[in-house]
Amino acid sequence: ADRMLDMGFEPQIRKIVRQVPPQRQTLFYTATWPKQVRALAYEFMRSPVQVEVGDINSLNANKDITQYVHVTRGPGEKQQMLMRIFQSLEAGSRTLVFTSTKRMADQLGMQLGRQIGSGVIHGDKDQR
Repeated sequence: ADRMLDMGFEPQIRKIVRQVPPQRQTLFYTATWPKQVRALAYEFMRSPVQVEVGDINSLNANKDITQYVHVTRGPGEKQQMLMRIFQSLEAGSRTLVFTSTKRMADQLGMQLGRQIGSGVIHGDKDQR
């Protein structure tokens, strides 16, 4: 929900909500719970229930996961860095690569699929 608001879809969300029956089940999924999303949730829902997973008062990464940040100056340098990272991994290692768009996920998936093998997951893909 927060991503849809960030992208300016609030008018479309409101239009959809106006056209569905008032007696409905509505689910909001969000990794964060910013004020703007919370306000919409309480406006669109009757007696909402908030389910939280983990400790909401601390923002801690999983201690079993090592995170690295690599700053690059452009797409070419980013691609070279990604390939160096993959080449440095042990055989059988698994990684997650996040992209900002579905299109970029598809493009990167095709490229990596030819070089090292990969899978792509996003909202336009079958999740089975």
